[in-house]
Amino acid sequence: MTDGAEAVPPRRRRRRVWIGAAVALGVVLVGVATFAILLSRVSSRPVTVDEARQQADDAGQGTEGSADEGSADAVEFRPAAGVYEYRGEGTERLDRPPTNQTQGPEIPGTVTHLDDRCWRFRVDYNTNHWQSWDYCAGDGGLTEHAGKFFQRLDLVVTDVETRSSYTCDPPADAIRPGQEPGDQWAQECRGTSQGTTGEVVSAGPYTFVGPEVLDIGGRDVDALHYRRTRELSGGQTGTEDIDLWFAADSALPLRNERDITVRSGSLIGGVTYTETGNFTLTSMTPVAP
Repeated sequence: MTDGAEAVPPRRRRRRVWIGAAVALGVVLVGVATFAILLSRVSSRPVTVDEARQQADDAGQGTEGSADEGSADAVEFRPAAGVYEYRGEGTERLDRPPTNQTQGPEIPGTVTHLDDRCWRFRVDYNTNHWQSWDYCAGDGGLTEHAGKFFQRLDLVVTDVETRSSYTCDPPADAIRPGQEPGDQWAQECRGTSQGTTGEVVSAGPYTFVGPEVLDIGGRDVDALHYRRTRELSGGQTGTEDIDLWFAADSALPLRNERDITVRSGSLIGGVTYTETGNFTLTSMTPVAP
């Protein structure tokens, strides 16, 4: 020992190694996938409507004063602001070590109006996992510009909160003017997160399946059905197969079904994250302004 340095017990050294390894591993999400040594062991539960409204207020994105559908300031393909009630189910699994957590059954979705005919849609799958998408309406269509993701993880010796973000440049067409059933076009977005192992590219075909009618709380609602198939490359690899339904007039998300597999290298070897789930709107009227 030199300069008065004290010996560090082996157990403490091992703990420091685990903490350093966990932080270095990081997490990347593009769409709805995440990785880490462990998924959260912190008890997760559904998020309440009041909690969803509060998080919007805390983020400075409260929905009060935003234009509602049917008002003079209503914008095509921009839904009324507020917290909407969705119901669904899902499972997030990590294979090494094997662990999982669930989503739903209550899954609030929050619409916040942004500048320039844009809006944000945030889904709280549970208290440990949320995701948001930024859309902009214009020229008779809807484009996806960016998004964010949060997941709380427990890495045995410490809790880690991971925040990821992605951008689509150029913006990805989500609703295209003049589209016909079967039309298909390419989408590409790129994402990073704290401690990332590298940028992840999410790219693939986006297909307009066609118009449909969904039963939303006993009401027939005209919907636009899309299928998104993405390959992930770069920092992680995998696939995302997602079916999306938007309201034909306001673009309010009505339903989401997804099946995701993402693989990543790590300090403990390759790990695979899988997620399956769905959520469906229960009413076209916000349950909280």
